[in-house]
Amino acid sequence: MSRSQAPIGAAGSSGIGLPGGPILVTIDGSHCDRLRKAFEVQLRIADLLEWLADPSRARRCLYYRDLRDETEAGRLRGMMGRLAAEGIEVKGAQPADFERGQKERYGTNLVELAVDLLRLAPGFERVVLVAADRKLVPLVRALRDGGTWVTLATALDVPVAIRASSHLVEAADDHVDFGDFLLSARGGLH
Repeated sequence: MSRSQAPIGAAGSSGIGLPGGPILVTIDGSHCDRLRKAFEVQLRIADLLEWLADPSRARRCLYYRDLRDETEAGRLRGMMGRLAAEGIEVKGAQPADFERGQKERYGTNLVELAVDLLRLAPGFERVVLVAADRKLVPLVRALRDGGTWVTLATALDVPVAIRASSHLVEAADDHVDFGDFLLSARGGLH
């Protein structure tokens, strides 16, 4: 640990032990989609949020997922509604936001995630970032340079194609592997 804040440690049978203060949890929904497929689970984001940050603590959760077309939007409408009903803020482009015929590349939601984090992070003791993309390394470094403690949360025992970039893991102050949580999701989370 290169910083003075306490490291993450297991907090009993579920969750991670974080120092006091408000927590901002940001989730790259595309990364969660890839993890769902790799672990063959139906994962409730609210359950993951509860595992990551004790619900009795001050926290805010932002979920980022672009919906590129009406088919994808229709398929995910129920999940997005549940997230909003559970107090999770849903962010990202809607099908109408994409120009006709224009194809956006993967990772466009990461730009919105980065801008929001740079703007919001000073009001939180810690940022928990559920993501894997190497494109986020400059963001994590900027947050740390600004004094924000950054915890990367992801599953590490997955195929290389979806595993968190080693550069991203190294850039964060610490990380938590929630692979065991995903394995337990096979037992009935939905």
